Amino acid sequence: MVAGSARVYPSAPVTAHAAASPLFPALAFTGLASFAAGTATLSIFFVTGQAPYDFTDVEQYALGLLVGVTYTLGALAASRVRHWLAARGVSARAFLALLSLGMAALACVPLGAHSDAAVFVLLACYAPLTGLFWPLVEGYVSGGRRGSELRSAVGRFNIVWSLTLLPSFLCIPPLLRHSAAAVFVAVAATHLVSLACLLGFRREPGEHGHEQHDAPRAYGELLRVHRVLHAMSYLVMYALSPYLPRLLERIGLAGMAASTLGATWLASRVLGFALLERWHGWHGRWSVAVIGALLVLCGFGATLLAPGLDSGALPLVAVALFLFGAGLAALYTAALYYAFEVGGSEGGGSHEALIGLGYSIGPTCGLLVFWLERGGVIGGARRDGTLLLVISAICLGGALYAWRKRSVSSTGT
Repeated sequence: MVAGSARVYPSAPVTAHAAASPLFPALAFTGLASFAAGTATLSIFFVTGQAPYDFTDVEQYALGLLVGVTYTLGALAASRVRHWLAARGVSARAFLALLSLGMAALACVPLGAHSDAAVFVLLACYAPLTGLFWPLVEGYVSGGRRGSELRSAVGRFNIVWSLTLLPSFLCIPPLLRHSAAAVFVAVAATHLVSLACLLGFRREPGEHGHEQHDAPRAYGELLRVHRVLHAMSYLVMYALSPYLPRLLERIGLAGMAASTLGATWLASRVLGFALLERWHGWHGRWSVAVIGALLVLCGFGATLLAPGLDSGALPLVAVALFLFGAGLAALYTAALYYAFEVGGSEGGGSHEALIGLGYSIGPTCGLLVFWLERGGVIGGARRDGTLLLVISAICLGGALYAWRKRSVSSTGT
């Protein structure tokens, strides 16, 4: 999925059946699809930053912005599109098959047109399909499950999709040694192979029932705060991802070395998901919000500024990316956990809009800073510091907004 965004699932289609779909085929399908989508929308910056594309920093951020905006459009339309198709007799399973085939076909676009524009065309069409795709996959994971079974299934889902993003980073260098086209062939082939997993799916996901559960009063406040912080974490992630290949190049890394170090935050996030899925002592604690937000912002800042150091840049980047991934895992897991615990009207389009806002503002900040540099407003030596300042200011504003929402809610004013 695009950067693995946590979602509160769309309401079940009118044709949904009560029984849960088998979990193993859903997780297998998730793993394959996450590898393909992660390669196309996240690892792609390690492809476009090298020959034959050699995108500039501005082009990398423009590509990231395109992914964010178009993904959001697809995600916001997911529930409406699904209901429209269900009313016309198209099953959820058939829709997933069509989406997989469509994404496989789109991955072949750069094969027929070897140009920079072909990559932009690919992602302009591919990213919104992932926005339609992932809520439906998550519906198969969560539908028909309740209580601890539901939370266990979602925990496993998080581990699977995040774990399979690792090989999507590590496969880039060997594929690029053959040709850039090999990357897109791998994406298309993986989507086609994933179709076999759909044989184990029911026609429709299980129904999303309303579990009778009285969550502690503070959980509503925790959800509102973590939802905003979660969106802020995606903002930071997409401010970093398009720029990360260039940062690693500046400390002397390329090819497999760059991809391996760049994947540190992915590995850390998997470990974080696994830990928080097994250990529940963090439930109900505000420290998750504080520590998670600090890890994300400090990890981003240290990664951004490390290339300017005379020595010690490489170990600093490794530690910073590890902390960055841990913070992402904490904020993601907490936002999703409280959404399930509180439930009700907290889900839906507003959640998707916040996530999409993060996806889009992150690359926009990068574009703004690089345009300021090109216009002579700031010098090249101040570029990274300015980017950190802009991102920090927005995140601080987001944190204050989240805290204000909590305070307003808790006081009833």
